[in-house]
Amino acid sequence: MNLFPSPQSNMAGTKDLYLRSQRFGKPRPSGRGSSLRRLQPAWRFSPALFFTCIAAAGPIYNITDLGALGGASAQAFGLSPEGQAVGAASTMFGYTHAFSSSGWGMTDLTMGTASEGQASAVNGAGQIAGTQFIGGQAFATLWTNGAAQSVGGAGSYGTAINGAGQIAGLTTSDGQGHAFRTVNGVVQDLGTLPGGTWSSAYSINDAGRVAGYGDTGAGVFRAFVWSPEAGYVMLGTFGGASSYAMAINPAGQVAGSAQVPGGYGHAFLWSGNGLVDLGTLGGESSYAYGVNEAGEVVGYSWLNGVTHAFLFEDGVILDLNSLIDSSSGWLLTEAYAINGSGQIAGAGIYNGVEHAFRLDVSSVPEPVTWMVVLGGLSVFAAFRFRSALRPRRRRPVPRRARRRSVVWPE
Repeated sequence: MNLFPSPQSNMAGTKDLYLRSQRFGKPRPSGRGSSLRRLQPAWRFSPALFFTCIAAAGPIYNITDLGALGGASAQAFGLSPEGQAVGAASTMFGYTHAFSSSGWGMTDLTMGTASEGQASAVNGAGQIAGTQFIGGQAFATLWTNGAAQSVGGAGSYGTAINGAGQIAGLTTSDGQGHAFRTVNGVVQDLGTLPGGTWSSAYSINDAGRVAGYGDTGAGVFRAFVWSPEAGYVMLGTFGGASSYAMAINPAGQVAGSAQVPGGYGHAFLWSGNGLVDLGTLGGESSYAYGVNEAGEVVGYSWLNGVTHAFLFEDGVILDLNSLIDSSSGWLLTEAYAINGSGQIAGAGIYNGVEHAFRLDVSSVPEPVTWMVVLGGLSVFAAFRFRSALRPRRRRPVPRRARRRSVVWPE
């Protein structure tokens, strides 16, 4: 159970060579020895070809099943720089509890008087932000070394945390939902967009800048970035009605989704000079939820009636299911977080049940990748070898040039 509204629910009306190596050298004499010397550029080029083949094969990921709390579903929403994942999982009694996992099973964070909970984000110090329900009321919560502390009072939701321990989220203390962040442990109400009555923060970076979305009073939502210097800055759309910001990285890049004229949402990346449409995996819509320091974005896209987790890097949107072992039995349906090491957290279907996962970049390419690399190298080397052994036709020297020696630059 995701305790926070998604962009989709809001759309429905409720609250993602030129190697020009100018090789100036002396002309080589003909002969077999010089032919073998001509092979040297081929082998010097081989490392470049090697890494080109690796890049063409794409990153290969290993899947870590983060475990369960006895129930039938689990989702990972946050990921620390060290790979600690947090999220929500159902128990054997059907309740939703917050969890933390470093890859060796889950730790249940919902304890004491809390009946349900969700962990949304975690920083490098292991501090976790989320929400607990106590007596039917939501409380923004900070977990430190497993101990829970309420942050925003009744009616508040914790959605994000930065490296300094500042928390961001939604507070309803005045009867309306307002985005907030904490400063020295004290809640700072960020108000709303001009003309609006509701706003929520979903991410905060180490500079204290906040990303989220709010209503404008005209029945539409707008993605925003809030900073102490500039206040609210709205990010626009792709020609549709609404947009939603879900993540911000240390450089201030923002990821989210924005509607196109037909009403569908497309994932975007904003770097300060307009929204960049990340496209889809072939369906009508996509939603971004996480962005790391390198500007790599994760989320999900609808494809043939189901969602597929995606990674956007180097200008290309990739189905994460194409970057894992096809015989793994997993369907990766949503990706919610990515850290600087390229680890990704989210949810997928395994043996018909929703599981939380973490993807780790494999340090050793799979056998198929090696075959592609070695095959490419062998073909290239064979071509160069054959070319090198082919005798070269000597160029006739112009009559005038024969009278004086030709000096070649060293």
